[in-house]
Amino acid sequence: MIRFRLREVREQRELTQLELAERVGVRQATISDLETGRAKTLRLTLLDALCNALQAEPAELIEYDPPKRRKSA
Repeated sequence: MIRFRLREVREQRELTQLELAERVGVRQATISDLETGRAKTLRLTLLDALCNALQAEPAELIEYDPPKRRKSA
C-alpha cells in the first residue's frame, strides 16, 4: 500500500493547505483531496511541484507499506 504523507510534511513546514496550494498553483481543494485520500491519482508534475514547494524529496512524501503475505498452510 502506498501512503501519501503530504499533511505531515506540510505541517512540519508550518504551511496551511491554502499557502501550499498557492505555491504549487492548484486549488486548496486539490491539496485537501490529496491529504484525505479522496484523490486516487497523482501526476508526476504535481509531485514535482509539491516537492519543490516543500523543499522535500519524493521519498519524504510517499511511503510504501508492502501488503502482509499470508502464510500458507
